[in-house]
Formats: sequence, C-alpha cells, structure tokens
Amino acid sequence: MRRAEVLAALALTLVAGVLVREARRLPIAWTGTGPGAGFFPFYLAVGVMVCAAVLVVKTLRANPAKSSAPFIPERAWKPLLIVILPIVVMLSLMDYLGIYIGGALYLGGYMWLVGRHRWSAIIPVSVLVPLALFFIFERWFLLPMPGGAILEYLLYKR
Repeated sequence: MRRAEVLAALALTLVAGVLVREARRLPIAWTGTGPGAGFFPFYLAVGVMVCAAVLVVKTLRANPAKSSAPFIPERAWKPLLIVILPIVVMLSLMDYLGIYIGGALYLGGYMWLVGRHRWSAIIPVSVLVPLALFFIFERWFLLPMPGGAILEYLLYKR
C-alpha cells in the first residue's frame, strides 16, 4: 500500500504540474474585472500539489508494518466499479447527452441504485441540480458547457 500511495501522489503531482503550467498561460493575477482566467485552475492545482506532498510525507513517515494492506481491499472493487463505470458511460455519451442531461441521469441513477432513495427525492434532485448548473454556467457566467446533441436540438432548433 505504501508504494501505491507514493505512486498515486506522484501521479497527482505530475498532473497538477501540467495544470499549473497550462494555467500560467492565462492571467492568474487579479484583473480589473476580477480574477484572471487562470486564477482558479492555478490555485486548485497548487492545492493538489500540496496535498500530494503531504500524502508522500505522511506515507513515508508511517510504520512500514502497518502499511502492508492492499491499496484497494478485495471488497472495495464492487463499490468502486459502481461509481466509475456509470461515469465512463456518461463521458462516452457526452456528445449526445451533454453535461446536463447526462448529469441528471447519473445523479438519478446513483441515488436510486446506490443511495436507495425514494423517487420523491430522486426526481427533484436529478432535475433541479442540472437545471441550476445550466442557469449558473450558461446564463449567468455565459460559459457554454457541453450541451450535447439532444439539448442543442431542444434549445436551438430553428
């Protein structure tokens, strides 16, 4: 487990380093209209790098005898796949479903299959969260998110 934690932290550091480099291409300082376009990506990536460094230090200082357990225990694979496989399916269908419809389906499916919530909670959450995100990003921030073919057809057909 110790080796896996160090490798995971190094992988996070590598990815965060790439994100820091890419964010530096944009202004990261405060501008006249607010934070620059690279402000949030830069500081989020720096935060990931700090957390990865803390993980490496904590792992290396831990007792090696206690860290002999597997990185992912045998019983953890099923819950892990229950989370990851629907995300992979949603991402593969992103061109058609878009982030909002795909997110609604993912939220509803996850709440139903994993959370075992009632439909009286599933329907409002899976409708209102993507709807709120749509208004925040598309209307207020004017940031187009991947709408997908279905949403493009419904909203912009002429």
